[in-house]
Amino acid sequence: MSQLLLRPESDDSAQLSQIETEKLLAHLVENEINKRLKAGTYKGKKFNAICHFFGYQARGSLPSKFDCDYAYVLGHVCYHILAAGLNGYMATITNLKNPVNKWRCGAAPITAMMTVKRWSPNPNFLAIGKPAIHPATVDLKGKAYELLRQNATRFLLDDIYRNPGPLQFDGPGADAKAVTLCVEDQDYMGRMKKLHEYLDKVRTIVKPGCSQEVLKAALSVMASVTEVLSVMSSSSTGAQTL
Repeated sequence: MSQLLLRPESDDSAQLSQIETEKLLAHLVENEINKRLKAGTYKGKKFNAICHFFGYQARGSLPSKFDCDYAYVLGHVCYHILAAGLNGYMATITNLKNPVNKWRCGAAPITAMMTVKRWSPNPNFLAIGKPAIHPATVDLKGKAYELLRQNATRFLLDDIYRNPGPLQFDGPGADAKAVTLCVEDQDYMGRMKKLHEYLDKVRTIVKPGCSQEVLKAALSVMASVTEVLSVMSSSSTGAQTL
């Protein structure tokens, strides 16, 4: 039971990988069997559990052709990251809804995805800064969630499967992708690059020597953008975590 009380992850979720759920389940079943033995409602053999942890293997299917292509390209990007002498970077692939030859590969520094959360073991102690990855939240206004909401009843009652038979690595259906990749614009790094292009243009226009009008307009616009983004960033923590 002490495993359930371990310090939570950076996104405040339980350390599920550190909880031996198979032993917990066996312990609960053994307690229930003993209660029934004392009550006389169970007259079977003594319960003797043999536990084994399968982890992700127990709740994951065989990799599809998309999964294999994705893992292969990630490994290829990691090779280039190492060859460039970089450290602390994460391989990224976007534009996944398109064919493989149109995927956009890149590397993002892990520190760019982190923030410092303040944590204190006691209210009387000074808060300790702890690096944490920004949580990925479900966009409740996104196309993927809207599709799920519209078809929730059908998904619950009807037999709707994207892959009703064995996994195909060739032929019809082999290139099928997850619905979320097909309905959303997943080119995250491409849009990030576009944003930096806009910021570079602002730096080129607003520099020492520009007119007062240009400087005032830039300050006004940037102040508004910063305020809006700050509100959106703080409110996003209330969304559901993926």
